[in-house]
Amino acid sequence: MKTNKLTKIIVLASASALLAGSFAGCGGKKEKEVASTDGKNFTYWTTMQGESAVSLKSYNEMMMWQELEKRTGVHIDFIHPIEGSTGNEAFIAMMSGSERPDMIEYDWSAYTGGAQQALEDEVLIALDDYIEEYAPNYYDYMEGEKGKAANYRYKLMATSEEGQYYGFNVLNVGDAKAFAGLYVRGDKLEEWGMERPETIDEWTALFAKAKSEGFEKPLTGSIDAFSFKSARTHSFNTAFNVGKDFYLEDGKVVFGPFQPGFKEYVAQLAEWTKAGYLDTGFVTNDSVKIEGNIANDISIASWGFIGSAMGKITPAARAKNPDFSLVACPAPVAKKGEISKFQMRYNEATTLALGITPECGNKEAAISWYDYFYGEEGMILQIFGIEGDTFTKEEIDGETHYVYTDKITKHEGLNSITDALYKYMLPCNHPGYNQHEDYLNGYYQYEEQKDALKVWNRASEIAADVVLPTLSYTEEELEVNTNVKEIALPALEVAICDMILGKRSMDTWDDAIAEAKANGYDDYLENVQTAYDRFMAKIK
Repeated sequence: MKTNKLTKIIVLASASALLAGSFAGCGGKKEKEVASTDGKNFTYWTTMQGESAVSLKSYNEMMMWQELEKRTGVHIDFIHPIEGSTGNEAFIAMMSGSERPDMIEYDWSAYTGGAQQALEDEVLIALDDYIEEYAPNYYDYMEGEKGKAANYRYKLMATSEEGQYYGFNVLNVGDAKAFAGLYVRGDKLEEWGMERPETIDEWTALFAKAKSEGFEKPLTGSIDAFSFKSARTHSFNTAFNVGKDFYLEDGKVVFGPFQPGFKEYVAQLAEWTKAGYLDTGFVTNDSVKIEGNIANDISIASWGFIGSAMGKITPAARAKNPDFSLVACPAPVAKKGEISKFQMRYNEATTLALGITPECGNKEAAISWYDYFYGEEGMILQIFGIEGDTFTKEEIDGETHYVYTDKITKHEGLNSITDALYKYMLPCNHPGYNQHEDYLNGYYQYEEQKDALKVWNRASEIAADVVLPTLSYTEEELEVNTNVKEIALPALEVAICDMILGKRSMDTWDDAIAEAKANGYDDYLENVQTAYDRFMAKIK
């Protein structure tokens, strides 16, 4: 790193802290051995997964990395943020230090200007001249047969604005792209002779029935489930053919609350509040409150994830009621039988990536070493661990499947299967192969969870046309966007929540939208459109 760029990088990284978020390869014919490094050591900076930190102090203690060293002869010295430090704070501290690591794992969309700026600032090196020779497994997903079969969407999502390779990205290779949605008490549907609701009328009828049966707050949830600021937490807005936050409509960026359907959606929630169906505590509800409402027969429906909601509530509730079940509901639609284009959808690659720095003394060896994770053996090690220890292979209907052992599923001495998985390996949300079918089947222990994968992924392909890719912003754009998030977003959210709760008339809707535009949402929308245009220019 050139010292004259240091001040700029610290400023850029400081601004990016406001944008950092959370996230989710099988090799081909070109797979080859990792290049010999003669015992070369590499330094690797990364935050630890929270689930891993439950039982480990460093990734150097993790079975996966220890086994990888045995197989490759490459030793890694991991550098983690100090306890209590956020990833962005630690990134800034690391960048301001006198020594830089050989590799950095980071969400490069959180770097102002994105990965392209990181390349130009010489924080990372471009891998374009290396990957075909030294990373053939990764290259196959970008440029080879696997990339071609996926319409090169991996490459589009995993390269910088100028089409350069900036690191090894998380590749969402599995068919499943959605992992959350609306769910309801399946045992009660069966008891009452009702089907899973699809339309607003069917949901209203279900809430009315639940209320008459003693459910105090039939519909519960958090502010994210009912507000507008998350493009992935679609709930009942889908019935009004409108998305949340920013999304694409006929190839152009639009903002959900600016569309007519969003007012109709909010008006519907206000009606349910007036009827006593919606939990008015949604503005402050946390996961513990929501889980309690569902498990204790206070609420019958909510929005949540397959693992952290359905997988957590079900065993706790079944301890008291063996018949308890939660089932996934399709995205609400205007007419029964339709399929909404709005659903949670993760892109084919995320901007979380392992990058190689200019300070790395043996770039070819480092690149070849990490490419192991995109081959068959590396994929198995990362997601399933060691055969006979954490997984076994089974032949099912003529296909080989990987099945976790009791060491994982019974997780003796640990609180959950999640804690066990992340003690021994990094099966998800880590640069490499993400969302493997056998991982999901092993992680999701209940049939209702496996069914939810099917229900919530019905619109995965058509949703690709409305979901924005991860975009990068200039320093000037980021400043505008941040100001809007600090001023206009909270004001608009308060106005919408007050309308839902009946504290403010729906007649004030136009005033709230006008205020949001005056406070910068028009400029924010323009910046998102500009950033998307830059992304599309890369495709051309």
